Amino acid sequence: MRILHCLSQIPGKTGSGVYLQSIVREAAENQIEQAIVCGLPQEMAVAETNLAVNCDKIFATRFENDALPFPVAGMSDVMPYPSTRFSTFDKKRLDLYEQAFTKTLQTAVTKFSPSLIHSHHLWILSALSRGIFPEIPLVISVHGTELRQLELAPQLADKIIKNLKRTDKVMVLNHDQRHKVIAEYKFAPEQVVVTGTGYRQDLFCRDYCAKETRPTIIYAGKLSRAKGVIWLIKAFSNLDENAELWLAGSGAGPEADEIRSLAAANPRIKLLGALSQIELAERFRRAHIMALPSLYEGLPLVLLEALACDCRVIVTDLPGIRELVTEEAISEGLVSCITKPPLTGPDTLQRRDEKTFVEDIEEALKTQLKRVEEQQFICCHHLQKTLDETGWHNVFQRVRTVYEEVLKD
Repeated sequence: MRILHCLSQIPGKTGSGVYLQSIVREAAENQIEQAIVCGLPQEMAVAETNLAVNCDKIFATRFENDALPFPVAGMSDVMPYPSTRFSTFDKKRLDLYEQAFTKTLQTAVTKFSPSLIHSHHLWILSALSRGIFPEIPLVISVHGTELRQLELAPQLADKIIKNLKRTDKVMVLNHDQRHKVIAEYKFAPEQVVVTGTGYRQDLFCRDYCAKETRPTIIYAGKLSRAKGVIWLIKAFSNLDENAELWLAGSGAGPEADEIRSLAAANPRIKLLGALSQIELAERFRRAHIMALPSLYEGLPLVLLEALACDCRVIVTDLPGIRELVTEEAISEGLVSCITKPPLTGPDTLQRRDEKTFVEDIEEALKTQLKRVEEQQFICCHHLQKTLDETGWHNVFQRVRTVYEEVLKD
């Protein structure tokens, strides 16, 4: 079995990038030969991708040069590094993008001769892979952001959907996402399977002695409006409690600048910057509450990671979240779900809805801080079962089953 993985952006910097790193690592431990196609800035070394393959097996499409004179295009409109939005793609930019990735794909296939292509996101690179190599089995992992890009970059959607029809298998994160993917991309139901997501059980685990003396809330993710960070800061700043808020993550552009400015005005808020998986696990073990008031998510790995480190969780009640954290954890009070506010545009709230959203986050913070103060201990058997089943080893076994099924056909 020879697998060519394809990701159009930088591995390891976002949820899909961590997913790729993890699947590659598990496959390497299973002695599966692999190569990777990815998108990188011109000056970034391939070794910085932290992928468990030799550097000569990484085929990078380079951005910020004469061929592609713009930053890496990101599947989210705000990325943790300088990026280009797909909504800005006109025909000229799309042609340059497709030409560059076509060349990289052809080089990778010629040199590596894959038996199967595993691409990430139902988007341009996956559609190219299908179009150029119809004879090579193709499986695609969905991460949720492609569904958002269908709305944000509708000028690209029709061509992508048409070219992806002949995908062999599509792997999704949860059942709600499966229904949406079938509806939006017009796949046959048997083409789409739930394989889920995972976390590193060797890193993200309990250490009761590590918790901070001061009640500590942590956010982990991109510094963007879509993640709800601005409203989290406002809600936290309304609290009288002697608590601290850690913001782990990075971002580029005016949204990230606004968040950093708001955070800098409050001495109880610490900006941690981008953290490695090892550093993030250490922070989760020290924190008491993980807050993720996102307006949009695929299936956030950080929820599993935080819960595994014995953090209480505050999260927006988005599709797939309850399936992930379990109804038991919500009813027992380990997880607080906040109602998603109505949006008037991408990541835009009306003033009255913004006020209600901040109040809801503030109330959830107060409730969970009180539970921390009272040292409430909860054992959620269904959640523990979920955590046991969502280590990357188990996720990879489900992915491998899909590989074998497609290759058998």
